[in-house]
Amino acid sequence: MVTKIISVCLFIFIFSNIVHVSEMLLLGTNRKPAFYKAAVFEHAVIFPEKRASSYDEAVSQMFPNLDEYKRQADIAGTLGVDIIVFPEDGLYGYIFRSPSDIENYLEYIPDPSQVDWTPCTEPSKYERTKIQTFLSCLAKNNSIYLVANYGDKQPCQKTDPSCPKNGHYQYNTNIVFDRNGKLIARYHKQNLYFEKQFNTPTTPEFIYFDTEFGRFGTFTCFDILFYDPAIPLIETYNVTDIVFPTAWMDALPFLSAIGYHSSFAVAYNVNFLSANLHQPTRRFQGSGIHTPEGTLAFYYNRSSPDGRLLVKEVPILMNNSRRFEKKKVTLDTSDMQFIQRHEFQGRVFKDKYNFVSLRSKVGNVTVCQADLCCYLSYNRVEVTGNYAFGVFSGVHHGAHRPYYLQVCILLECGSDNVTDCYHFTFLANGYFNNITIKGNFSTPYVTPQVVTTNNGTLELLPSHALKFNERGLTFKSNLTPLLEASLVGRIYERDSVSNQTPNFAKSIVASIQAFYKAMIFLAMVLSR
Repeated sequence: MVTKIISVCLFIFIFSNIVHVSEMLLLGTNRKPAFYKAAVFEHAVIFPEKRASSYDEAVSQMFPNLDEYKRQADIAGTLGVDIIVFPEDGLYGYIFRSPSDIENYLEYIPDPSQVDWTPCTEPSKYERTKIQTFLSCLAKNNSIYLVANYGDKQPCQKTDPSCPKNGHYQYNTNIVFDRNGKLIARYHKQNLYFEKQFNTPTTPEFIYFDTEFGRFGTFTCFDILFYDPAIPLIETYNVTDIVFPTAWMDALPFLSAIGYHSSFAVAYNVNFLSANLHQPTRRFQGSGIHTPEGTLAFYYNRSSPDGRLLVKEVPILMNNSRRFEKKKVTLDTSDMQFIQRHEFQGRVFKDKYNFVSLRSKVGNVTVCQADLCCYLSYNRVEVTGNYAFGVFSGVHHGAHRPYYLQVCILLECGSDNVTDCYHFTFLANGYFNNITIKGNFSTPYVTPQVVTTNNGTLELLPSHALKFNERGLTFKSNLTPLLEASLVGRIYERDSVSNQTPNFAKSIVASIQAFYKAMIFLAMVLSR
């Protein structure tokens, strides 16, 4: 009897485990993966020694860069990478002064929404496509989505009043190939930055492509600072990820590549794959794999001549369930009790900021300029360094094209003079236990960033280390010294505003100032 009972129990145990394993296998086949594997390559581009006099000569000059692309794509392929991104200008560099200088390096790139073309298997479908064929084969041979930046040469008709004299347009272009080497996306850069060799598209392009692990939008370098095409890709076309070839020259304090690109991912709830050139002597450095929860990997090296391949598993954000929501960062009435007149004015990118120095270990301060007031609450380990908290609201004129900024920033000034923040630095020695930054921004388009420094090498906080919402930016930086922390707002509709403050803005400023004076008076009365 006992033997029968044992046999029955053993049978039930084995059967139940078989059922459990079968269920797990069945669920495993139906369960969608939670991650995809991404790679970005920061490339030390090999520049042509002289301007090519023919297409074939240009191809031969580009092949050292293509060989490096192949080496990195092959490595990525062996690692099971799903998508790889290469930088802007990575095949020929950026030293071209006119359209004729770069013309021989370009190819006609067809519109993939109009044609079905896999260059690797159909290299003769169009003339002069050696570069596209090479890249297509890299994607196909490694079964990988491949994103590269290259120049497009598009013919135009003489009846077109904008058609250049040479009979074609030249565009700075991102191209994307799928796992089979098929051309699936082509994007022409909208916002050029001192690129006389290229033409600006007549209308912005909103280019995205769908994969089994998300919807990817693409744009290039300077595009990130403007409304088109970046914002519509997120708000209208619901992209979950951005692939971003760039030739980004660091501009401290808040436009370092890793700092600004990581802040974009956090602010807009997208994964952001940024591949930069590596030319540290010219301030081109900083690539990363960034997510809404923080940065998974970045490369920032000002001393090494070598680039680097970054590979990480990235969370899949299917259908962008964490879509960007238009919520403005705000101030509380209680924050106004800490308002004080700025101590000095300092220039950042030629823009005049109002600053207050940090002299205590713990403190709260609110400082204003025009229609923007910024609040800082801080607690640091010890009083050290030359930190200042500043505010700016106005048109930034220091770049190739003016654009309107609202900025709250805490930064380490590069001068020993406590009232001078004109000079910036890669070095800092201040550790902070807690920091909160917020402001009464006039726009929902605000990006939060925190950059630390390790003996002059820029670093980012670990993933999940900062919190950002309508209540502002909160974090701590007690592991590495804080270089800068900022909220950078863009008011796109004010980009054309002139240097002079309009009358309506002056009246708003006057009203705000009167309100703050009343708040200070009230606080003084209540404190008696």
